[in-house]
Amino acid sequence: MTLPPPTTMTPRLLPLLALLAGLSPLGAADQKIEETARRLFKSSADAVVTVRATVALTMTAGDQPSQSRDQSVEELGTVVSDKGLVMISASSIDPATAMDGRTVNMRGAPVKLAVTSEVKEARLILADGTEVPATVVYKDRDLNLAFLAPEPGAEEAKEAKFLPIDTSAEQPLVVLDEVVVLSRLDKAMGRVAAVECDFVRAEVTKPRRFLSIHLSATGLPVFGISGKFAGFTTVRFGSAGDAEGISATPIVLPAAEVRKAIAAALARPVPAPRK
Repeated sequence: MTLPPPTTMTPRLLPLLALLAGLSPLGAADQKIEETARRLFKSSADAVVTVRATVALTMTAGDQPSQSRDQSVEELGTVVSDKGLVMISASSIDPATAMDGRTVNMRGAPVKLAVTSEVKEARLILADGTEVPATVVYKDRDLNLAFLAPEPGAEEAKEAKFLPIDTSAEQPLVVLDEVVVLSRLDKAMGRVAAVECDFVRAEVTKPRRFLSIHLSATGLPVFGISGKFAGFTTVRFGSAGDAEGISATPIVLPAAEVRKAIAAALARPVPAPRK
């Protein structure tokens, strides 16, 4: 009797079998970040809210007359306490954070700017469409962070449901670590929740440590592959160089810095109700 030849495995089948057996490190990593993203999206997507504000802006360029105007802004922020404390990039509602004291090139000559800005009115637009009047309670211009809280006594806040992100534990990040970023689309897209998977592409250590990812939107929470809080997206401003302009670089503030700012904001006394 002639025995059949031994079974041979073609090279094409090897990668497939490895994937089916869960032996591919790349496949497992990809699956894990996706699972983390799905879990965070399901549990915490509503923590990202829209902040709509009217800002009074006054600017003086060199010895030119001052110019004043009101401008409306709509930016994203993140709920960080069940009482409705919302963290946002300060420059998005306070242009003076980015512009005051900077030197720009105007008509071929360097001119120093003097800028003041004040939030005249603000509303938190929650995931369910509820709008809650809010007031700025704390700013950290060094970190470019600002915090808003529901106006004391506001009727809209009494029934509002605030879902904060969990910042009790943190995950340090290094270059090439994968991250999940919760977000929200704009008004034209119905302000629906969104989620991004990204990775850390650079780390800057001086004069302050921060990270760089590809996403440029501000006001958003960043999580590590473990699902723990890892940072917050904002902007770092500086000189644009020979042009004497203002550079704006999207960054991720590490969780340790952000948690200190949150603690400082929570420690501030509650503002008195508006009369």
